[in-house]
Amino acid sequence: MLLPELSNLEQQKQELQASFRERGYAFHHQIDTPGRIWRNLFAEAEEIFVALTPGMSIGINGQFINLEPFEEFYIPAGKSFDIVGRCPDECQWMHAYDLAEIDVRSRLVRKSGLLSIDDYNFLNEE
Repeated sequence: MLLPELSNLEQQKQELQASFRERGYAFHHQIDTPGRIWRNLFAEAEEIFVALTPGMSIGINGQFINLEPFEEFYIPAGKSFDIVGRCPDECQWMHAYDLAEIDVRSRLVRKSGLLSIDDYNFLNEE
C-alpha cells in the first residue's frame, strides 16, 4: 500500500515542528477564522510566532508587522502583542516558547497556546 504524499504545507509544518522540538520549545498549531483579532497577549518568555498562511500580522509596541508564511518572528519576553488574521480562507500559525522559562501556573492557562495579559496578571497577584 502506497502512502499518500504530504502536501507542501503539511511537510513544512512537520519540519517546523521538528525544529521547535530540537530547540526545546513547546508549540501550538492554531487554526482560526479570517478577521479574528487576538488582543493583549503576553510573552512571559521569548516566543516565536510563525504565520503558516498569508494575511497574518503581529502588533507590538504600537506597530503592526505583516508576516510572510514560515517567517519566524521573535517576541521578546515581557512584551504584550496582538495577532491579526486577514487571511482569505482560514488563518493558521504556530506559536512556540521555551517551556523551561514559563511559570508552572501559567502553563496550565495556555490551553490554546496563548497567554493573555489578564491571565498573566491574575496568576502573579500575590
